[in-house]
Amino acid sequence: MTIFDTKIMCYTINTMDFSIIGLNNRDKRVYEALLLEPMSSVRGLAEQTSINRGSVFESIKSLQAIGMVSYVKVGTRHKYTAESPEKLHEIINEKRRELRDTHSAVDDYVSFLQPQVRSRDVVPHFAAFYEGQEGVASVLRDVLTTCRLQKVTEYRVVSSPRVSEYMYHNYPHFTRERVKQELYVRILRQGKPLRGEAEVSERRYLADKADNGAYTLIYGSKLATISINEFNQLSAVVIDNPGVANSHAAVFDQAWLSSEVL
Repeated sequence: MTIFDTKIMCYTINTMDFSIIGLNNRDKRVYEALLLEPMSSVRGLAEQTSINRGSVFESIKSLQAIGMVSYVKVGTRHKYTAESPEKLHEIINEKRRELRDTHSAVDDYVSFLQPQVRSRDVVPHFAAFYEGQEGVASVLRDVLTTCRLQKVTEYRVVSSPRVSEYMYHNYPHFTRERVKQELYVRILRQGKPLRGEAEVSERRYLADKADNGAYTLIYGSKLATISINEFNQLSAVVIDNPGVANSHAAVFDQAWLSSEVL
């Protein structure tokens, strides 16, 4: 164990994820080492952190870029010092301002594109395909967006425990966002649930409790099906058609009336 490892134990009690300011865990270790040993060289930091010199230098450049590290030149060497941790608040506030500006730019862009979208010929059937956990995360975002834009307050789900185990990996806060949006969900379950019960929801069991590896969402004018293969890889298809969505909603409602209450 290095001196750095021993001293830094007090900092690990209250950790911060540096990814929220665009840095990584290695950058965090270098920054914390500089807090403990100001005026350190790259060589000294490498010894303290057990990180190779090249990687330490890359972290220093990243920290300098956001103003968290400064240096002075002593002879031919650069000696580095960490800026006050209070500067993290300034960085977060600046990112918030950038996000507000980005939202304004997006609003302008959407306003520019909407007339063109409305002027297109209406396509009676439209399907989009998605692969992997990030693709499924896109479907979950679409559920929230579509329900908000179409002023839908409830959607329907035929769940699959196998799919549920993996589908939220890239969007772990989906349920929190759904609850914040006051979006209610009725769930017909296949098999035993593997996740905790969701808030703002009602659940019932299908008569056949076998898990067929398909998770269906009926929301607004859309129908989405997420499936899983033997390698636990996810894929999804979203159909944007009111007739398709309404017919599946009617079938769901009939199954709901005859299903077992949990």
